[in-house]
Amino acid sequence: MVNYTCMQNVKIMAGQGVHKNMGEALKEAGYKKAFVVYDNGVKAAGIIGKVLESLDEAGISYTEFDKVLPDPPANVVDEGGKLCREQGCDCVIGIGGGSAIDTAKGINILRVNGGSILEYANPDKEMKKSSGLMSVPTTSGTGSELSNGLIISDTEKNIKVAILVVNGMSEFAVIDPEFSAGMPKGLTIMTGLDVFSHAAEGYTTILANPMTDMITKAIMENVVKYLPKAVENGADMEAREKMHMAASLGGWMLANSSAHVGHSLAHIIGGMYHIPHGACCAYSLPVVLEAVSETLPDKVKDIGTILGVSYDGTESAGEIGIKAAEAYKKFAYETVGVKKITDYVSDETDIKLLAERVVNEPLAGLSPVKITEELAGNMIKKIFS
Repeated sequence: MVNYTCMQNVKIMAGQGVHKNMGEALKEAGYKKAFVVYDNGVKAAGIIGKVLESLDEAGISYTEFDKVLPDPPANVVDEGGKLCREQGCDCVIGIGGGSAIDTAKGINILRVNGGSILEYANPDKEMKKSSGLMSVPTTSGTGSELSNGLIISDTEKNIKVAILVVNGMSEFAVIDPEFSAGMPKGLTIMTGLDVFSHAAEGYTTILANPMTDMITKAIMENVVKYLPKAVENGADMEAREKMHMAASLGGWMLANSSAHVGHSLAHIIGGMYHIPHGACCAYSLPVVLEAVSETLPDKVKDIGTILGVSYDGTESAGEIGIKAAEAYKKFAYETVGVKKITDYVSDETDIKLLAERVVNEPLAGLSPVKITEELAGNMIKKIFS
């Protein structure tokens, strides 16, 4: 099979006010009844009313599902899939942050394929093409609307499960910065740092290529420029728009160059200690930059330069990594203001168990350096130190 350098099959509507065209887009594609997935916070913000108004104007009927939870549990996705099929819906709309869109993505897969969502963590499980998903992000972070991944919580094992869903991606993405304007400061910080991690890891993964490199570098540059502005003034619509677009482009890159061990660390640590994903990505990126700098010194140097490091050309590969890591810490903790990991975890950590899980997490295999239990353990110790 041919491995294509870059692919994008999602129909994207981007810009302020594009949500008004949602119903018409579904109607034009032949859909008649939507399963609308969201949480109560999005409804309280008045966003759901605007979405339903667009559906009403286009004559699209709908069933609402407001049971989205953070770190979407498999049983909620399974419940939604069952109800969606019972209601005879022919498309699914996910509105909210990554949890809402991942929940909707899972529900749409079950709408078409049936079964339980965790079954699809098995790469041998057949997944038919699941068209009919419209993703509407209200946060500027996960990029789930354009990614080919799905993160589901297995509550019995207390872990997050990454599922590759090439046949379960969005058919439509509605990137309207008006919907991100109400994000509180803390959420703006964590989702924005998630965007930077998507780009930095996508720039250093083994799947990176010259085309994805150009895009991931631009994403990092925009995050460094506009995230502090969005944090300082949530009503700055230029900053909101730039971050909303950067987040979606980051999701697109996840579907092309992917992420690697930084996200493995984030999934495992976040799943065990229930720490927000964006924060976990922020904790893991410095140790990742140090770990890969011997293999990719020029790329790590590029990341450091984007973060404001001045290199004089005499630095060793290891020193390049340390400088880039320190610059990122300054950006994340001082410029942007993310909480420290000790604000979430105060007890001793099970380094061995975490390291074992990181090594076996699928994205770790895309790291430019081999992730052993020893290396993973050392990285985890640095994160918690």
